[in-house]
Amino acid sequence: MKLEIEKIGQSRNTLSKKLSVTFFILFFFIFTLFTLIAFYSTNYFLMSDERTVLKKTSNQVRVRLSEADSNLGLDNLGKILYKNDETHVISNDKHESILKSDRDITNLLYINQDIYIYNVQKHMVFTTDDEEDFTDLTGPIGKVYNDEMDDYRGLSITQKVYSQKTGKLIGYIQVFHDLNPYYFGRDRLLILLLCIEIFATGLALIIISIATRQFLKPFNDLHALMKQIIANPDKLSLRSNIKTGDEIEDLSTIFDKMLERIEDFTKLQSCFVSDVSHELRTPVAVIKGHIGLLQRWGKNEPEILDESLAATAHEANRMSIMINDMLDMIRVQGSFEAHQNDVSELHESIETVIGNFEVIREDFTFTFNNKVPESLFAKIYKNHFEQAILILIDNAVKYSNEDKRITVELSRWDQNFAKVSVIDHGEGISQEDINHIFERFYCTDKSRSRESTQAGLGIGLSLLKQIVTAYHIDLKVFSEVGSGSEFRLLIPLDKEDDKLISDFDDDTSKS
Repeated sequence: MKLEIEKIGQSRNTLSKKLSVTFFILFFFIFTLFTLIAFYSTNYFLMSDERTVLKKTSNQVRVRLSEADSNLGLDNLGKILYKNDETHVISNDKHESILKSDRDITNLLYINQDIYIYNVQKHMVFTTDDEEDFTDLTGPIGKVYNDEMDDYRGLSITQKVYSQKTGKLIGYIQVFHDLNPYYFGRDRLLILLLCIEIFATGLALIIISIATRQFLKPFNDLHALMKQIIANPDKLSLRSNIKTGDEIEDLSTIFDKMLERIEDFTKLQSCFVSDVSHELRTPVAVIKGHIGLLQRWGKNEPEILDESLAATAHEANRMSIMINDMLDMIRVQGSFEAHQNDVSELHESIETVIGNFEVIREDFTFTFNNKVPESLFAKIYKNHFEQAILILIDNAVKYSNEDKRITVELSRWDQNFAKVSVIDHGEGISQEDINHIFERFYCTDKSRSRESTQAGLGIGLSLLKQIVTAYHIDLKVFSEVGSGSEFRLLIPLDKEDDKLISDFDDDTSKS
C-alpha cells in the first residue's frame, strides 16, 4: 500500500507540465502566425511601393521622350533629355545667391534605377547603365516583370513612346529598378522577426511555467493533503484551508466539508465501538459468571439455579435496552444534516408517542394537554421530534416509582415558538445533577445504573441534547428533589405552514 502511494504522481506528466507545454505550443503557434503575417504583409507593401516607384519613373521618362517628333536616336535624344542641363544663379528670400542645377534626367531617376531607350527598330540608343552590354529590346511591353541585369535582381517595365505632336510610335523606354536594397532590408526584417520570436517564446515559456505553477499551487496543496490522508487515514482532522476566492476555493471547501463528515462518521463509529465494549463488558461478565456457577453447582442446587437464571435474564434485558439506546443514538446522529429543512406537525407526533407508551406501560397515566386548537408546524424532522418526546417520557417513566402520572403540554410561546413540556411527579433531580444529566453515560442515581433494567446507558438525555442543538431548540429543566421534574422545549415554528393553516381555519369559520 505504501509503495502504491509513493507511486502516485510519479512516472507520468504532471498537470503543471501539461499546461505549460500546451500554452507554450499555443503561444508559439500564435506568435509564429503573427510573424508570418507581419513579414509577408510588410513584404507585400514594400514590393507594391517599389512597383509604384518604377511605374512613376517610367511614365515621367516616357512623357519627356514624347516631346520628340521623330524616331528616337542620337540626333534628338540629347536635346530632349538634357535640354535643361545647365546651372544658373538664383536668389533666396534673404537676397543671397544660390547656384542651381537643372539636370532633368538625373531628377527623374532614383539611385537604384537605370533606363534603356530603344528606337523603333528596338535597337538600344541610350542607357544609364555602366556596363557595356548593349542588347536589343526583349521582354513584355506594358507591364512590370521580374528581371535580372548583370547579376542584379530587380523589376523592369517597357513602354512604347508616342510623339505628342504626330502621335506616331517613335521608340521604346525600359526602366530597370534594382531590388537588392529591398532584398537586403527584407532579409534583415526576417532575421529581426525570428530573433524577436525566439526571445518572446523563451520569455513566454518562463512566464507560462511560473504562472502555471502559481495557478496550480492550490491544486498541488490539495493533492498533497489527499496523499497525506491516504498515507495516514487517522489524520482526518487535516484541512486544506485554500483561500483563492474562486472555484478552487469552492472545491477546497467541498473537500474540507467532506473530510468533516468522514471524520464525524469515523468518530461516531469509534465512539459506538467504544460504547459497546465499555457498556457490554460488565453484563457479559456477569452472565459468564453465572453460567460458570451453574456448571459447577447449579445442576443440583435449585436455589443457585433460580438465582443465576434470574440474574442472567436481568442482565440480558439490560443489554437489550443498552443496545437499543446505542442504535437510536447512531441512527439519530447520522441524519441531522439531511433533515435540516424538514417541517413536522407537533400535535399528531405527540399523540403517536403517548399512544405507544399507553400500550406498553398500562400502569402509568399519560395526559396530553393541548392548549393550541389549530395545527402547529415546527422546523424539525418528524422522527427526531418523536424521538425527543420518547426520550423525555421514557426518562419520566424510569424515575416515577410511586406517582405514575405523566403530562405532556403543547402551547404557543409568542408567535415564533411552540412550547412542549413533559411533566412527571417522580423523584426529581438535584441542582448538581441538572448540570450533568445531558452528559453521556451520566446517571443521577449511581446505585440504579447497574441494578435496574430500566436505567439503560445514560445516553438518552445526551441524545436529546444533540437533537435540540441540531434544530436550534431551547431546552430548560425545572426540578426539585422529591417533587418531580419538567422538561420544557421551545421549538421554532414554520411561519409559512402556520400561516396557511391559520388562513384555512379563518376561511372555515367564516363559511
